[in-house]
Amino acid sequence: MSRLDEPDSDQSPTIGAISQTTANEKEANEIRLLLLERPTCIYDALDQDNQERLAASAKLFYNAHMRAKRERRRKDMISFAKFIAVCSFHEESKAWLSPKSDINFSRKLPVPGLARGYEDIHVTEDGQIALLVVGTALINAALSISTLTSSPLFDLSKTYFVLTGVAGTNPKLATIGSVAIAKFAIQVDLQLEFDAREVPEEWGSGYVPFGAHSPDQFPELLHGSEVFELNASLRDYAISVAKKVTLEDTPEAAENRALWRGVPGSFPAAALGPRVVEGDVLSSNIFWHGHRLSEAMERVAKVFTSGQAEYVMTAMEDNAILAGLLNAALQKKVDFSRIILIRSASNFDRGHEDKPHQLPFVMDNGGLGPSARNLYLVALKVVQGILEDWSTRFETGIAPSNYVGDVFGSLGGASGFGPHRALN
Repeated sequence: MSRLDEPDSDQSPTIGAISQTTANEKEANEIRLLLLERPTCIYDALDQDNQERLAASAKLFYNAHMRAKRERRRKDMISFAKFIAVCSFHEESKAWLSPKSDINFSRKLPVPGLARGYEDIHVTEDGQIALLVVGTALINAALSISTLTSSPLFDLSKTYFVLTGVAGTNPKLATIGSVAIAKFAIQVDLQLEFDAREVPEEWGSGYVPFGAHSPDQFPELLHGSEVFELNASLRDYAISVAKKVTLEDTPEAAENRALWRGVPGSFPAAALGPRVVEGDVLSSNIFWHGHRLSEAMERVAKVFTSGQAEYVMTAMEDNAILAGLLNAALQKKVDFSRIILIRSASNFDRGHEDKPHQLPFVMDNGGLGPSARNLYLVALKVVQGILEDWSTRFETGIAPSNYVGDVFGSLGGASGFGPHRALN
């Protein structure tokens, strides 16, 4: 009859409203019977004061009745999701939404404010699992996750979030098709950038942290999204489950991988088959490529985490999503210790030959297909494990054994990184 946002109505009072607001129950019953026969006549029979009093009482009751009805409808519509998978674009969500998917997202909930082209949140029939596509790049991701956490349609207080996406990979530690599960997410584009041709050779690149006196100094000026540390105990559980998954591969990806055999340097992992690894993720709106830039970003990851992070994957959206979730955690809407960050390698962050690049730049050399598929397979295994042990283990949460939060310590606790920590 009414929408959730329908304003209080000025319509004439109902018979039920009159019977509830008339002081004398016997008189109310008589009025009800008379109104059924001649409603206008009986109302007109009252003097003006009683008409006004009765109408005012009826309106108050009617408004209260409609507010209660709207609240009941709102509660009926709320999804108490146990698990939300977060993707950035259609290639990452395709396996989830395929007819062959192990999870049937039978419902779509339109939520105003989500990224253009991805305006619906996909939900299972029982509402336990949801899929959100946030859109690519940091701004779209931040807006979409903030829209979700602000929506009255979801109770996210016990929800586990798995952030998933394809990525570039560091060939020192992984190869295309591999899957990394992270403890740290580092936003490496929050820096000063100088023309690399005009800086001292010892800098190694044109990137310098804000306010720092050298490229190896922790930034003096912070924005807040530079580093997020996630629940290591939950990460370890996800890795233990993920390692039971048989990852997929393609001949084209294997051919691309084979190019790294015998390349000078520390790149043995690049030539191996895909596997699940522990490793951290860098976020940046800049898609960089090349040996020198990748080495520089690896150094930034160490500087920003006081030597703790292992740069394995490079992507865009994760720090934006985590910033939105941390903001929601500060409002007690989500539990920041229930986040898992998974990235799968679709390409290398540098070429196997250190030589000038050609345009147009070819991003996918056979890695996108298996990386997207492996991303789904690993995340699915994690979802299934959490749901299987929900009542015995996961409903109450997995207590973190480490600091969890941002660079400011917004959620409490002391981080192992920051200006008070020196990089050895």
